[in-house]
This record gives sequence, structure tokens and C-alpha cells, in this order.
Amino acid sequence: MTSFVQVTSSAPSNNNNNKINPRQKRSSILSPLPEDSDEEEPQAPKPPTLDDFIPTGQKIFLTEEDDCFGDDNGNGQEVCSEEITLNGLNGDCFIEDEFLEGEFVSDDSSVQSTDDDYDTDLEVNEEEWLHPSKNDYHDTTGKKKYMKVCSDMGIHPVSYIVNNLEQKELKLRFHGLDQLSIKAISIPLETNTNVEILNLQGNGIDPLGARCLCRVLRENLFLTEVVLSENKIGTEGAIALCQFLKGNRNLIKVDLTDNEIGDSAGQSFYEVLKGNKSLKELLLCNNHFEENAATWFRDGLSENDTLEVIDLGWNPWKTRGAVCLAEGLAENVGLRRVRFVMAGLGKLGAQALMDALLHNRTLQELDISYNRIPVEGANCIASGLKTNDTLKILKIGNNPFDADGAMVILEAVESNETCAINLLDFSNIMVKIEFKKIQDRLMTERNMKITNEGVLPDTQTDPETFAKLTAFRKDPIEAFKRHVYNCGVNLCDVFNVDNDLKLSVVDFKDLIKGAGIDIQGPYFSFLMRVLEENGNVNYWRLFDKNANDEVMETGKPGKPSVTIKIVEEPRPKGKKSAKDRSDSAKSTKKKKSKDKTKKK
Repeated sequence: MTSFVQVTSSAPSNNNNNKINPRQKRSSILSPLPEDSDEEEPQAPKPPTLDDFIPTGQKIFLTEEDDCFGDDNGNGQEVCSEEITLNGLNGDCFIEDEFLEGEFVSDDSSVQSTDDDYDTDLEVNEEEWLHPSKNDYHDTTGKKKYMKVCSDMGIHPVSYIVNNLEQKELKLRFHGLDQLSIKAISIPLETNTNVEILNLQGNGIDPLGARCLCRVLRENLFLTEVVLSENKIGTEGAIALCQFLKGNRNLIKVDLTDNEIGDSAGQSFYEVLKGNKSLKELLLCNNHFEENAATWFRDGLSENDTLEVIDLGWNPWKTRGAVCLAEGLAENVGLRRVRFVMAGLGKLGAQALMDALLHNRTLQELDISYNRIPVEGANCIASGLKTNDTLKILKIGNNPFDADGAMVILEAVESNETCAINLLDFSNIMVKIEFKKIQDRLMTERNMKITNEGVLPDTQTDPETFAKLTAFRKDPIEAFKRHVYNCGVNLCDVFNVDNDLKLSVVDFKDLIKGAGIDIQGPYFSFLMRVLEENGNVNYWRLFDKNANDEVMETGKPGKPSVTIKIVEEPRPKGKKSAKDRSDSAKSTKKKKSKDKTKKK
């Protein structure tokens, strides 16, 4: 290793022979001389001489054993190492600070140099470069941060969260996360760059948890979809979320379904609709919005032109609020899918929707099921469909306009040659035979799909049949029981009420037919819609007086805890029970057999 004696002065001699060649410019006083170059470099300014610092005739040179420091010819001035100190030559000369910057100076004339003295910041740790996920400052998933936060809070980390922070979707549905867990997961999500879809459905998140998630919405620029349905965010939490949603530029979908959001949050959502230009889908179904919020949503929908999907169903809007929403839809120019299920439109709301169908040119799907739309309202909807050429899907089932209203709407669709509808849903609505004819024609010519409850036969010539079918459809089980009683049959004699046996539809039909219960096709179809489940007939529901209420509340029938037997009332004269008929049939067979034996 080459060693040098440190020189504390860089001023050369005034002698022309001792001038330092500009090509010998060094970056540091300890650096060796650079190699000569044939290229001519520009002349540097004349440096100061040593005459200003030391007496004339003093020889100065830099020694490396017998070498000297000077010009190209080897001329130079000798300087003894004993005469050189840190502060100058014999204490009379000082070195500029810029020459000592970054250099190690020792009083010992024998300076030892090692490889560590030549480290630069260009050198990097290959392990950190090749595996950035192992280092905290390159941890794009936030795993280490999550583990540390859980340790600081004294809670157990969720292994599912740790294993899925690298995935595109973090699905934490119904995990029972409390406030501390929500806070713990919010901190790593602020810097996470992998998760794009965050699903926290059904975790009981309260307003405090919603505030923790506000930091995620503010800091994280990679999330595109957030699902917070079936929580307890409430009005306060929704207002806090809206403060960040109105300025967010990366979220595309936000789901706040069933979160107990009150009417006073309407203004906050108006600001979101007005200020956010990136949000495409907003789901606010099954909350507590009323008329006041409806006015804010009307103004927000009128000013927004980027939102494509909105769900405002199952909120207590009432008729006035529903009318406001329909007015906002008429002025909107961006929505493509709208769900107003159970919004309370009624007749006035249907009239406002007529204007929306006439003027809106972007709407492609509209769901207005369960909206108490009467026949007059169906006429208004039909008027709007006569000229509409953008709507593709219309769901208008479970409304009280029945066959007449369905017929008017279908005729309007048929008369519109530019109509784009490919799906018409008339669920739970009986239709006429004429409706069926038009339906078949549209399905053939336009490849249109139309659903309904069924066709009423001969409704024009036989109004009594229409009335009976309508009454039977309202409560098929009770109507069937009355029909069984009129036939003189006891259901306890037909079915085994003590054991829960599975019967197919064919077996059930053969069983009641063999017992003398005659039921025609349409009535039997209505009855099977209520009794059939997974391909089997739950006949025991015929003995449960609360069966219909349970189906309406839960959607699935439950087996009764107590079997209720039907007490047979006095029958009209001339009618016998099934047991009497069977006994009489047995006696007649015995008599016939006795007569044959006597003849023989």
C-alpha cells in the first residue's frame, strides 16, 4: 500500500521551473498525481506563490521515499516532514478547510490506509436491493408495520390479514373486527400498494372505526373499491367518510349498504356527488334516508355527470322523496344503472319517472320493483317507453297494477321500433292471454326476455275464473285447505303428520289425487311455489298456521315445533269423510266375495 506524507499547504513556488502543471490537478491533497494527457487544457488562473508565506530560498517538496513533487521534469522544492505540521509550515501557514473536508489527518508521519477509507455512497447492500420486501422502508405490503402495531396494542394479529396483504383483494367479510382491530389494519393500509379492493362487510364498524378508515382513504392511492356494507357506521361515520370521498381521486366503487345512515347525512353525499369526478358506483341501499336527504340527492344527481351506478332502494323516502329522486334522474346525464327498489314511488313518482324516461339518454337499467305503482302509474311508465331508445333492462315486478298495467307497458314496448329493451321483469304479476301472444312475438323477433307470474286463461270470457285465481294466489295454503274441506277430506288422514317425510312433486300430486282432492293446473302451480323447496314438497306446512308469516319474514319456511291437527267440522248432508268412504268400500268388497262363494 502506497503511503503519503500529508501536506498542509497547497501553494506552489514562484519559480517558473517549480510551477504545477494544470494537467496535474488533484481532487485531494492525498491523491496521487494523474497521468499526463496529450490534450491541451485551458490555462488556469495563476496560483499564489509561497513567497507570501515563507522566506525566499526555502525548498519544499513532497517525498515518497526518494520521489519528489514538482513539474514534469522532476524539478521541485524539498520539504522535510518534520517541518510540516497540521497548521502549516512551522506554524506559519494554514490550510484551507476545503482541503481537509472528508480527509483523515494524523499527527503520525506514518499514515496507514485501509479499504474502509475508500468506501463511497455508491456501494449498496445487494441483499436489500434484491429483496426489498425484507426491509422496513421497502415493505409495500405493511406486514411488519401491522405486526408491530398489534404488538404495541396488545392484540393478536390476524393470520389471514398477514397472508393476504400482498393480494389484490383483501376480503374480511364477517370477521368480527373490533375498534382496535380496525385501527391496526388501517395503519398498514395507508402505505400498502398491493390491495386494490377492501371488503369489510359485516364487521360492526362504528363511527370511530369509520374515522380510522378515513386515514386510509386519504393516504392510500391504490384502493379502487371499498365495501363497508352491513356495519354500524351511522350518520356521524358517514359524514366523516364523505369529507374524504369528495376529494378522493382513485376510488371507483363505495358500498355503504345497510349502515344506519340517517337523513342528516344527505348534504354530505351531495358534496361527494358534486366534487368527486372519479367515483363510478355508489351503493346506499337499506339506510334511513328520508325526504330531506332526497332533495340533496336530487341536486347532486343533477350536477353529477360521472357517476354510472347508484342504489337508493329500501329507504323510507315516501312519495315526496321518491318524486325528488325521479326529478334528479331526469336531469342527470351520466347514470347507466339505477335501483329504486321499495322507494315508495306510487302514482306521482311514476309520473316523474315518465319525464326521466323521455329526457334521459344514458340510462340503461332501471329497477323500480315494490313501489306501489297502480294502473295509472303503469300508464305513465308506458308513455315514457314509447320514445325511449336507450333503456335495456326494466324491472317493474311486485307492483299492484296486475295484468292490465303489464299489458299497457308491453304494448308500448312493442309499438316503439327503436326500443332497446332486452329484459322485462313482471315478477309476481299475472298476465292475460293477449300478453302471452305479444310476448312470444317479441321473443322471436327481438330476442327479448320477458318474465311474469303466469298466464290467466280466458280472463275476458270468464271473470269468475280470474277472481278465483287471484284469490288463490294471495294465500295458496289457506285456499287449498278450504278446498280440501269442501271435498270432504281430512288432511290428517292423507299425510303422516308425525314423521317428516320427503315427497316429490309427482308423489304429492298422486297422493292428493288418490284421496279425492281435485285441483287444476294453475291452482296446483301456485301451491307448489309455496310448498316446494329444493325439489321436495314440504307438506307439513299445511298444518302450520304461521307458515305464511314465517315465509314472508325470513324467506324460508321453518318446521313447526307443534303439530296442529285440523279438527273436522260438521260436514254438509250427503258428504262422507275419506275414512267412511274407505270403510264402505271394504264392506262392499267383502259382500261381493261372499256372494261369489255362495254361487260356487
